[in-house]
Amino acid sequence: MNSIRISLASLLAFLAVDSAWAQRVVPLEHRWEVDPGFGDVWNTIREPRAKFLNVNDLKSEQAIVRFEAAQNICLNFDRPGFRNSPKTLTLVLDQVGNDANSILARRSMISAACLLDDGANAQTIWNAAKSDPLASSMVEPYLCKWKSPVALDFWRQRLKDPKSSFAQIENALNGLAQVGKEEDRSLCLEWLESNRSSPITRFAAARTLGLLQPNGLTELANQILNSQDPDKHLLAVSLVATHTDASALKLLETVLQQGPPVSQRLAASSIAQHFPQQGLAMVVDWTKHPDDAIRLAALELLKSTPSEQNTRLQATLMADPDLKVRKIARTQILELAGKNFRPTVDDCVSQNLLSEAWQGVEQAIVLAVELQDRSRCSKFIELLEHTRPEVNMVAGWALMELANEPQILAAIVPHAERLTSDLAAEEKVAKQDIIRLSFLFEAFGRNRYEPVLPMLRKYIPKDNFKMGNLSRTSAIWAIGKTMKQQDDPALRAQLHERVLDLGTLTPENYLVGYGCILTLGEFGFLDSKPIVERHAIDSQDALSCAGRWAKDQIEKSAK
Repeated sequence: MNSIRISLASLLAFLAVDSAWAQRVVPLEHRWEVDPGFGDVWNTIREPRAKFLNVNDLKSEQAIVRFEAAQNICLNFDRPGFRNSPKTLTLVLDQVGNDANSILARRSMISAACLLDDGANAQTIWNAAKSDPLASSMVEPYLCKWKSPVALDFWRQRLKDPKSSFAQIENALNGLAQVGKEEDRSLCLEWLESNRSSPITRFAAARTLGLLQPNGLTELANQILNSQDPDKHLLAVSLVATHTDASALKLLETVLQQGPPVSQRLAASSIAQHFPQQGLAMVVDWTKHPDDAIRLAALELLKSTPSEQNTRLQATLMADPDLKVRKIARTQILELAGKNFRPTVDDCVSQNLLSEAWQGVEQAIVLAVELQDRSRCSKFIELLEHTRPEVNMVAGWALMELANEPQILAAIVPHAERLTSDLAAEEKVAKQDIIRLSFLFEAFGRNRYEPVLPMLRKYIPKDNFKMGNLSRTSAIWAIGKTMKQQDDPALRAQLHERVLDLGTLTPENYLVGYGCILTLGEFGFLDSKPIVERHAIDSQDALSCAGRWAKDQIEKSAK
């Protein structure tokens, strides 16, 4: 189950592409998570919000207060709720050169300034940092990001200094790669050929030299490629990675055929970017390449040139062993369906549904739901018995999303009845079977399919939780949708008992209580109002949201 993650409310695998003509779906999302919708209440892993920052602390007379304010910025800058006012950067810049600050405080101020700035104050920040080896190494990547030349002379001197460390040399070469001049090529060549170089500094030197010299390096690259250097492929491709002449292409093709994985990735990326037509000629082989990065490069090339053949090639990668590759392939196929390739896309869906690779079947099911293709429902029923949980769970979810015909719903019933019998007999039922069953119950509820009500009612009693809490939640939610126009005091009494049981020593399951509250809200009877009001508190958890919603529904209906 390497492509599935289990969360409190559901299994969330991947997000679908946002398109005006295709339905936005979240695979393996339960219907009771969005109907009614209470926002992001099921997200159990929340990023911590930023700690409050009093910007005036940055100019406090107490050094420790200034230090803590700078640390606050560094720790909370990218967290939700951080307020980055123009005044904050101004105050930080005032402090980076303040001699009254300790070395640790100065470093924190410099780090905060880098996080807040966009390069406009690069000179000020660099002036404060350059005399401190640790601070300067911290600022240099930002100077590269900003493409700022303020440290250019410093980098040149460092490359000439025999006492410079490998890390310092690498930073200097990376800086020259962004802002270096023609005169800096000789420095790069020296480090490429120097006995003092490490593999990393040689790679940085080759990359930088290639950026500073847009042609004329093929001869040097070939010399390296024909040498006994253990890193020859990586160095050679780094020299010509940004070049666009025919000799560079030939070398890139050689590295792609003969080099180790990392150099092959660089070669493929360069060909895709600078020689797209030649890349398209190789793309069939790229889609079968063992390196997932090269298969991703193939997808990017195929996306740039829509055609029936290229659509089918992309569809083969829906069965890719790498999750990222197959998700991108599916997303691109979905886009093509809206660009006059729908018949080809439909054919690709059919082929993947018959694939021996479970990954292709899984992605084809999701794509069919995104396309709202209800003609696939009969196939989805067959796939409920697929041996891979990734497939049979997604098939159940797809039926919940798409099934709306009585004959399809009737065909689902035997599968649900079998699992219900197994649960009632307290036989061991796998977690994926419970999840799949819950989706089938939601399919019944969405369509108010009354023939299954006797089966659904079996899931209301707690009965030592033997019927599975997720399946019980979906069954109770489905009862609410199906019987919302009916008056059944005995049923409501059962649901009242379940909600009241949430606070006992052996409490009812949280999700089951949530489903019961929603169903009581659907029914809309006043005798349920005191029950749901217990949870209609001002909080953003799912149970409180359900309580407030149910109370509102009951007050509106007032049955």
